[in-house]
Amino acid sequence: MEMAFIALKGNPYRADEHITTMRQEIVSTLVTLMEANIPVSVPKKERTLTDVLQEAAAESASMLGSNAVAKGVSFFRDVKENISKKKDGIPQDAEQIIIYEDEETGELFFIDEDGNDVVCDENGFPLDDDGDDEDE
Repeated sequence: MEMAFIALKGNPYRADEHITTMRQEIVSTLVTLMEANIPVSVPKKERTLTDVLQEAAAESASMLGSNAVAKGVSFFRDVKENISKKKDGIPQDAEQIIIYEDEETGELFFIDEDGNDVVCDENGFPLDDDGDDEDE
């Protein structure tokens, strides 16, 4: 199995061949252990959504090829990022902005489309300026 892993790292374009070899060696190892009456147990680790999706991506790679799965993994990362944003209260259609910190005041801000500095919180939500009402 170690040789197949080294070969996989050396030439990832031949992954299908190396992964098939690894699967065969794992099954052979399990058969040998079972024939010798050595108990083999399933790990007790709790499976998370990430675990399930990674397993699905790996299985899909063996069926569809790595290019199709790379797109699927990219989609999975986008979904996971959107879920994280939702937990943080960031709208799903929010634009990605770069948030800067003023070294003197410590205020956070971003630069809008017009080139103006907009004071915001750590998630990029603009803070209300009370001073604007006095100018009207």
